[in-house]
Amino acid sequence: MNQVSTKTSLPAIGDAFGGGFFAGTYLENGALHALIVAPKAEGEAEEMEWGAGGETAARSLTDGLANSDAINDDKHPAARFCRSLAIGGFTDWHLPALDQMSVLRANLTPENDHVPVQTTAETFQEGGPEAFEIDDAYWSSTEWSAGFAWSQFFDDGTQDGSLKGWRCRVRAVRKCPL
Repeated sequence: MNQVSTKTSLPAIGDAFGGGFFAGTYLENGALHALIVAPKAEGEAEEMEWGAGGETAARSLTDGLANSDAINDDKHPAARFCRSLAIGGFTDWHLPALDQMSVLRANLTPENDHVPVQTTAETFQEGGPEAFEIDDAYWSSTEWSAGFAWSQFFDDGTQDGSLKGWRCRVRAVRKCPL
């Protein structure tokens, strides 16, 4: 079951939850969701292309699962990687949408030289076993245009359109309606 009762109290940011780690909450189509980030060892990949050029249906800013399902094929390795995961008994892992990346950045920032300050979740702090790599970009599932998709940088928080053939990191997430 992928839902969490609204009567259940949520864990602290970075605590084990739902097959991964609790990253925070966000609104999707007016409904509150918990965002769960995959364990780094199982749910992160390096040097992966977003995928083939050309327009796709991956345009949602909030629904990474719908975006990932729209591009879950051999031409889109980043989404294919995330959708192929089975971690903690869950198979609904996906490439995060742009707004989901904002939640990850806001709550799990790995370094302490800017705002927001470094996360309080020790395992996600710079050098921690679950920390996002501050010198690399991570793909979102949100397409910018026929040739570009949105990426997230964790060092300065930049979200930018990057060539779909560029290689960067991927970190899977899943969501639970609250």
